[in-house]
Amino acid sequence: MRQLYIDGEWRDSAADPLACRSPVDDSTLGSVSRGTPKHVEEAVVATTETARTFREMNVHDRADAIRSAMDRLAERADEIVETMARETGKPLSEARTEVESAIDSGRSYAADAVRLNGEVTRSTFEARLNFTQREPYGPAGVITPWNYPFEIPTDHLSAALVTGNPVTWNPASEATLTATYIAEAFAETSLPEGAFNFVPGPGSSVGAALSTHDAVRLVAFTGSTDVGQRIAATAAERSAQALLELGGKDPVLVLDDADVEAAADAIVTGSNYNCGQSCSGTERVIATDAVYDDVVDAVTERTGSLVVGDPLDEATDVGPPINDDTRSTVREHVSDAVDAGARVTAGGSVGQRYCEPTVLADVTPGMRVATKETFGPVTPIIRAADTGAAVEIANDTKYGLQAAVFTESLRTAHRVVNRLRSGGVVVNGTNNVWEHQLPFGGFKQSGSGGEYKGTWHLEGMTQVKSVAIDYGN
Repeated sequence: MRQLYIDGEWRDSAADPLACRSPVDDSTLGSVSRGTPKHVEEAVVATTETARTFREMNVHDRADAIRSAMDRLAERADEIVETMARETGKPLSEARTEVESAIDSGRSYAADAVRLNGEVTRSTFEARLNFTQREPYGPAGVITPWNYPFEIPTDHLSAALVTGNPVTWNPASEATLTATYIAEAFAETSLPEGAFNFVPGPGSSVGAALSTHDAVRLVAFTGSTDVGQRIAATAAERSAQALLELGGKDPVLVLDDADVEAAADAIVTGSNYNCGQSCSGTERVIATDAVYDDVVDAVTERTGSLVVGDPLDEATDVGPPINDDTRSTVREHVSDAVDAGARVTAGGSVGQRYCEPTVLADVTPGMRVATKETFGPVTPIIRAADTGAAVEIANDTKYGLQAAVFTESLRTAHRVVNRLRSGGVVVNGTNNVWEHQLPFGGFKQSGSGGEYKGTWHLEGMTQVKSVAIDYGN
């Protein structure tokens, strides 16, 4: 059984262990010690005690530790990929991409951190030097989801640790076995005792205790909007920083002059990657009258050819959703849409373990499937009269994470990009994408507190100190 890691030691727990099960057949894959609020307290105390030492540790040494962890993960990449596929239902090809991307990002954070500079400013006073420097917040809580159980934790942990924030990490219970590989890699580095702590357990108890702890000065959370808003509220009460990436109802706009075939390829990828369980996945397609029927036909054809099955089979495109909650949501959203007049043009059925990738035509903006986050392999296609109407429909949501627009006009692309209220917009590509060289974050209820990826993530993990040195008389 895998253990907790607190203050430089692997520990058992007296609580019942977490059983790690496969969504493919509900088989038990292993077990991990279950953390409790008491363990959170011990871990946070450890981060508090090491905070000063860790803050003063040379950034090059912290970067070396991150690189060392990434090297260890790279050595075990094949094992991690298979474990992730078994534990989350993610096809091997997707799991492999996630592991490779995460390790590359971790190494990039290590390189970026040594160049995270302040700036010198001109003073209005004589004989005075003004400059800024970035410093860590201090004890941090990192709470991560199951849908990207390797990349999101690796990003947060690397960014927090390399900037000098000692961390207590609570991974999602549905992907704890995958998380143990990351914990083992960081535990084997030169990080000082107490700088990295691993406390798996239910978010309702362990995550709640961590996010509300008075000594935690920074909370990084990726997950649902409801939970994120509660974390933001409790963090605000103690003036702590909350770095949140939350839900989305991400649109793809297909306009009159779009390359419909290219759009269909991107839509099917965006809707069905990771079984549709992506915060930046395609949750709505909005096509103008001129191309609507062609979009429906092209998306339907491609969706019908997807291979659904065992995630360990290299031929599989779509594996099973993580749990019954996702299957129930898919079933409810499709049923509600059909009752309201939508047509199923591909898929439509939900089995005991798998969901058929589904396309819905004649969806209207007020339907549940067009307003609520589905988080499953469903593609609702909405008709818009023209570009202006398409943008209005896209913006008519409480979310604003990631959008895409297909058009052959550079002028139209610029206009639509500027009008979309979304943290990211992709032109002529899938919206379900992120990379280390661009910030990733949401508008409205899709996130707050900073951006992920690259130096933007490092900036979100640090605070600015202003320094003025008077060298006159």
